[in-house]
Amino acid sequence: MSGRSFEQDAAVCRAFKGVDDTACAAHYRYTEKFPLCGKNSWEEMLIYSQFRMTLIVATSVMALTATVGLAHAQEYPARAIDVIVPLPAGSAADGVARIVLPKMEEILGQPMVIENIGGAAHIPGMVRASEQEPDGYHLLWATIADFSSNPNMYADLPYAAEDFSPVGRASAQTLIMAVPTASGIKSPAELVEKAKSGNLSYASSGIGNSNHLLGEMLMRDAAISLRHIPYEGGSAAVLDLMRGETDMMFYSLSQFQPGLQTGELTLLATTGEERSTFTPELPTMKELGYDDVLVSSWYALFAPAGTPDEYVSTLFDALNEALADPEVIAALEQTGTEVWTSESPSEFADFLTTERNRYAELVEAIGLEKR
Repeated sequence: MSGRSFEQDAAVCRAFKGVDDTACAAHYRYTEKFPLCGKNSWEEMLIYSQFRMTLIVATSVMALTATVGLAHAQEYPARAIDVIVPLPAGSAADGVARIVLPKMEEILGQPMVIENIGGAAHIPGMVRASEQEPDGYHLLWATIADFSSNPNMYADLPYAAEDFSPVGRASAQTLIMAVPTASGIKSPAELVEKAKSGNLSYASSGIGNSNHLLGEMLMRDAAISLRHIPYEGGSAAVLDLMRGETDMMFYSLSQFQPGLQTGELTLLATTGEERSTFTPELPTMKELGYDDVLVSSWYALFAPAGTPDEYVSTLFDALNEALADPEVIAALEQTGTEVWTSESPSEFADFLTTERNRYAELVEAIGLEKR
């Protein structure tokens, strides 16, 4: 009996004019003979053989095409991946990238090459990243400033959130208020009192960064005035803080380590909702009555808009796998950074929209004008 359906056998009969499709199909299903009700001339057998060969070749070609397509999809990544970090080497964002990306290299089987493009509130690096080909081999390691504060701080920002496809969030850091130990300041309250009677300054790693906005929030909440000193990256800012050239800075625990080790810096409070597991002895600014001085800095991976969804999915899976590695978790914890992943690229995209709107409200409440 034929292994094909009745309809398929009828279709074979239909290829020959003057043949009763139904009768021939029924006959063929039970006799396995050429469907002309026994009239099997050698010409007919030749035509039928050619017909069957055509079907076999067509089926084989379709199967081969599907296999090649699958193999092509499975090839990504097939070469090194370039990752732009729009901050200088040695910055907090750069440090986290250099912990996470090497583990992604192992997972993906290809190098991930970091290019640091710092300065000017991260804008040159962001513009460069937005101009890259959406081929899966050009990525961006960005911060909260790039997608939350900068869009609300600059009137003519030369890049937009729509220029990128979100891959996933990696980690977050609660920021900490630090002062030069030589200043003798022991608490945020003492800093506020000194600011009311003196000309104090605060440093940031760049205009629009989280530590810039935190300084503005503190001035608003405490009704004081502080002179803002923006730097092109955090490393130089921390060094000047250690030397007493500025009076206060909000930044990550990892970036303050050199000054803590030498005793030149003193930590006063954190900016999270709750006390940090890394510095449980420090109160939060919220505990002390500064309700608006509340920010956690995050780091995340992006691709240029238009990058194939399957590539973004591959990158997302590799990122989350890297962030689940015990060695990566331990290394991040040593920098005061906690793993904070996304459920999916789309969930992360929704998060970015919410964050951008929240910062818009903060900037408006503080009264900052767009540059």
